Amino acid sequence: MKTLRTSTGLHLAYRDQGSGPPILLIHGWGVSGELFGPQLQGLAQRFRIVAPDLPGHGASGDFREDDPFTCLADSLAELIVQLELEPVCLVGWSLGALVAWDLILRHPELGISGLVTIDMVPCLLSDPDWPYGLHSSERLEVFERHVKMMLQDWRAYTALFVPRIFAPGDGEQTERLVSDAVQVALANNPANLAPLWMRMSEQDFRPLLARIRVPTLLVCGRHSQLYGAAACRWITEQMPDGRAIVFEHSGHAPHLEEPERFNRILAEFSDPQAPRETFEPTDPAETGIAQQ
Repeated sequence: MKTLRTSTGLHLAYRDQGSGPPILLIHGWGVSGELFGPQLQGLAQRFRIVAPDLPGHGASGDFREDDPFTCLADSLAELIVQLELEPVCLVGWSLGALVAWDLILRHPELGISGLVTIDMVPCLLSDPDWPYGLHSSERLEVFERHVKMMLQDWRAYTALFVPRIFAPGDGEQTERLVSDAVQVALANNPANLAPLWMRMSEQDFRPLLARIRVPTLLVCGRHSQLYGAAACRWITEQMPDGRAIVFEHSGHAPHLEEPERFNRILAEFSDPQAPRETFEPTDPAETGIAQQ
């Protein structure tokens, strides 16, 4: 782990492996960059893989800003500049996708070559006109209730939310993934995560997606316990250069549940020498999204 001290005095911890076209991996809420292990191991021979721990997570420092969500994008912008990563491909998983969208919109001066989002929607709260939010989170009270739970007993809350990251099942692979993710989550401080959880509920990138004009690949899991695959089609229709892929054997974390396929697709997408015709599939309808 290496550390960058940001202009606000925050210590941002990150992993930096390999050489080649740079890829910045942005993890989800409540875990850390450690859950990009298969990408750090599988892609570092062809790419420079940078996987930070977001502020308030893992080995990075606690929040010092009034707005923790804004802090995430600004810290990563400094990391990109200081490490001379431009042009860089962003990979945002869950919360990381929100951060990546915010980063692109708030820092248009940065050289972003592409964007991959993993199982995320632009607005978490559902309503009659927006059925694609976080499952069972139609009201803000749901988020507030979760905050009380995580602050009261973080270990118990971790045991509740981590299994929902993956596709339902009790096989050996799922048990290992859950066990590893629980250990990563337990290392975090819920006092940092709670205000960020509430700020996530306030974000709405739906009217802003059309302004994101970098090539974008939307990855989702067929068996996600958090979001529906149909949201991928909606998002691709808003973005000028977006396409979607469904991972048929994954939940909320295809990069962990189907790492070999994910790494192959990410490598094709991120390599400037790879023809775009090699992406699979080219039409979201081929994945069955339209039937979701």
